[in-house]
Formats: sequence, C-alpha cells, structure tokens
Amino acid sequence: MNIRLFSRLLIVAGFFLAVGCASSGKVEEINAEDPHEGFNRSMHGFNEKVDTYVSSPLVTSYQWLTPSLLRTSVANFFTNLKEPRTVLNDALQGKEKPAGEDLERFVINTLFGFGGFIDVASHADIEYHQEDFSQTLAVWGVPRGQYLVLPVLGPSSYRGVPGKIADAASSPVSYAIWPIQVLDLLNERSNAEQSLKFIDEAAVDPYIFMRASYLQWRDHQISEGENSAEDLLLPELDDAFDEEELELLEEDLDIKL
Repeated sequence: MNIRLFSRLLIVAGFFLAVGCASSGKVEEINAEDPHEGFNRSMHGFNEKVDTYVSSPLVTSYQWLTPSLLRTSVANFFTNLKEPRTVLNDALQGKEKPAGEDLERFVINTLFGFGGFIDVASHADIEYHQEDFSQTLAVWGVPRGQYLVLPVLGPSSYRGVPGKIADAASSPVSYAIWPIQVLDLLNERSNAEQSLKFIDEAAVDPYIFMRASYLQWRDHQISEGENSAEDLLLPELDDAFDEEELELLEEDLDIKL
C-alpha cells in the first residue's frame, strides 16, 4: 500500500475516532440538519489553518515558478490519468454512452495528447464527464447520510467516506512515486484557488457557505444536472452573505436568489 493511500485511510480512521470521542461528551445543542456541526466547524477551522500555513504558501510558490501554460498541461495530465476511474464508475452506474466517450477521451489524449498533457479530445468535442464512487453509491441507492468535514480532505458525508477510500484505491496517482502525488495535490489546490478566495472574502460564514454549496453541488452531479442553478443555492446562503453580497452574487451568476 503506498504512502498516500495509507495516509488517507489513517485520516478517515482518525476521524471516526474523533467523532466517537466527541459523542461521549456533553452536547448543549444539536442542529438537526447538521448534527456534527461542532466537530465539523472544528475540522473546518483546522483545515483552514493547514491551508493558510502549508498548502497556500506551497501553491503560491508553484504558481510563481510555473507558467500558466505549463500548469494547464499538468492539470490536463492528471485529469487524463484519472479517466479510467471515471470509465469504471460509468460502467458501475450502467452509463454505456458516457463510458464509451470517457474511454475514447482517455485513448485519444494518451496517444495524441502526449500522455494527456494536451486535451485533444475536448478540441474534438468529446464530452468530459466527472464520476466517482460516491456518485456510484448514490445511483445504487445508498443514502447520503450526514454532512462531515474530514481532516485535510475537507467536505464529505457518510456516503462520501467509503467513496473517497474507493477513489483513492482506484486512482493510478495513488500508486505513483511521491513527487507525482505531491504535484497532483498542488494541482488540485491550485485549481481551487479562486473558489477558496471567493468564499473567504465574500461569505459572512464560510462554513455555512461551504456546507450548502458542497451538498447541493454533489446533488447536482448525482442528478446529472437536473437541478437548476437556482437549486444549487440553499436558503442557508442568506446566513452566509449579507444583502449587498447576495446582490453581487446574483449578478455574477445571473440568477435570482
């Protein structure tokens, strides 16, 4: 078992141990919609500190050292490397057409895109899909369960925990040498830079915004986009933004909140 997969399993195991310990203490008030809110907020704060003092400085250095074109090529490479996992989940969900398209994307980008550094398939108008094992479990009828914030790994749910373990086990990156794994983590954090800045700068309560947007975005993915843009934004966002910020958000998204 490689270091990255083993560390993820340790994080998940540590999470359940922490939940068990927390549940034995005195609980003053429980939010029915988020019964683990106390623990989740603690993990959210912990993850923010890790990001502030570790991830963000590393990503800033990565972005300073590498030109935009190179970062795009790196992002294309890792997206292509994870395509077989998408094909597998397409097949497990019984999605024959997307499975064929995703397999076609992988073959074309690998052969004609220099191992995936160039996204030739998108230029050929072959649709990109994003599937993971948590989505597969949802298609199989496994309920989402409560919202959870995992240490380092971030937002998840009861269903998302085994999904993350299966995704890590089925990802080729998990079995690569450690420099490639580190580069993958830097790439993922770099791609999320603008979204994280938006949350930190705009949201009155970043935790509520993160919870609402994560749960609704996952529902949007699982429903294959049947939920409209308006459905992605829960009423909880009224607590996360003040009136002026909501008006700006409406303009940016061209929707009515």
